[in-house]
Amino acid sequence: MQTSIRPRRYDGTIPVACRARPRVLAMSAVASFLDRAAAGNALAEVLATHALLSRCAPPLVLAIPRGGVPVALPIARQLNGTLDVLLAHKLRAPHQAELAVGAVDEFGGIFLADHALSLGATGTYLSHESARQRALIQQRRQAYTPGRGAPHVAGRPVVIVDDGIATGATMTAALRAMRRLGATPLVACAPVGARDAIARLSALADAVVCLETPQPFYAVSVAYSDFVQTDDATVIALLAMAADRP
Repeated sequence: MQTSIRPRRYDGTIPVACRARPRVLAMSAVASFLDRAAAGNALAEVLATHALLSRCAPPLVLAIPRGGVPVALPIARQLNGTLDVLLAHKLRAPHQAELAVGAVDEFGGIFLADHALSLGATGTYLSHESARQRALIQQRRQAYTPGRGAPHVAGRPVVIVDDGIATGATMTAALRAMRRLGATPLVACAPVGARDAIARLSALADAVVCLETPQPFYAVSVAYSDFVQTDDATVIALLAMAADRP
């Protein structure tokens, strides 16, 4: 899934120089996006004219923290939607924390990848790892939206946003949770993603929007000039900024 665009500058309260360059080619060292805000700006331009969303009420825009939040803010503003977070954590492979063997969501769902067992993720390991990630999810929900829980999604249009899709495990858990809870229509989007992961997600969402699908795919970070880690304080500030908009 590929879209070639030249987005205009987003002029909200987070000024960014929005630069979308051509698709990242194999072995290219040129980043496609200046930073997450610029990537969100580019996605917002595409989603603003998306046929499916144009027939809906303003959507609930759910960012997957932490990196998905600065991407999602321009999207929520462009679509006149409500910004919130959708908490889903990947389940880490034993002794290889950077690899995902599945994911859990804040609504109690769990997704296991086909390769989980081959990476040593036994039933006992998965029980402990899922419990650990669910505890972290609860802590983050309290930190990000104190005094309230996850948003009500039944019957609402929902756009799920992340800063990139590598294995697709987290987005898969998020989409399954939203489908189970009755969100409709359901759109998944990210500035960059692995082609095979995007193809798998298309079976779970009503639409998947991904601006860059480099082949071969190395890492989400390659698509960004600035990929500094988003911290919890930034997430909280951006959510507050979205809530305070006129």
